[in-house]
Amino acid sequence: MPELPEVETIARELQASVPGRRIERVRVFRADALGGVPVADFADGLQGRTIERVSRRGKYLLFRLQPAHFLIGHLRMTGKFVLSEPLAEPHVHHRVWFSLDDGRLLIFQDSRCFGTLRLVARLADSPQLAVLGMDPLTRGFTVTWLAEALARSRAPLKNWLMDQSRIAGLGNIYVAEILFAAGLSPLRPADTLDGAELARLHAATRKILRKAIRKNGTTISDFARVDEKRGEFQNLLQVYGRESAPCPRCARPIARIVQQQRSTFYCAACQH
Repeated sequence: MPELPEVETIARELQASVPGRRIERVRVFRADALGGVPVADFADGLQGRTIERVSRRGKYLLFRLQPAHFLIGHLRMTGKFVLSEPLAEPHVHHRVWFSLDDGRLLIFQDSRCFGTLRLVARLADSPQLAVLGMDPLTRGFTVTWLAEALARSRAPLKNWLMDQSRIAGLGNIYVAEILFAAGLSPLRPADTLDGAELARLHAATRKILRKAIRKNGTTISDFARVDEKRGEFQNLLQVYGRESAPCPRCARPIARIVQQQRSTFYCAACQH
């Protein structure tokens, strides 16, 4: 599933390309992407509106529209947005076409059909956004905030960091890399970190996410940018997906365990 850096990459590309463009026509090829909203209602609610801004919250893409509405996209496993010249026929994985007033198509495609699109009058109307926790790239994500939030939980660090109601946007790949960079075990209870460890965790979170954004995210299988180019951060992964490979620090084999039915990769010697 695309995580914060991948969604941020897409948001920045779209923000550079589509603001000011009016949605002339909406064609829906698979209605389950709309969460039960009738196709006609979805299309009518978008046609004639202008895209004012594209941004991100957690793993969600936010299209601010005028007259005032928001299109909220969640890519899930394989969803993506692609800008294209006009096409005669949709590809088998195309779910929605947004025809723009400059002649281009903004295409939502999704091979596994888990992605969702929602149209709301206000962001406050979205129950999905309402439950999101702190965004780690905002000013509110401070060492003090992190210390107070972690102190209220005994959950293992990895589980805590992946809980979207606590920190929005992190997933399996970046949590593994953040914890390795911070030298912290994914099994550590959240409330056991001292001041130095908290500072390392905070710094590693910001550093890893920003570096991944500069590299346009991580492509493990399906992720690609709006222009279909792949991310590059997979070439810098230290522990994720590297079971039995030598640790970059101590050369001991990287371990893999299972937490919450997800693989966890870490160095048992370097992460405490």
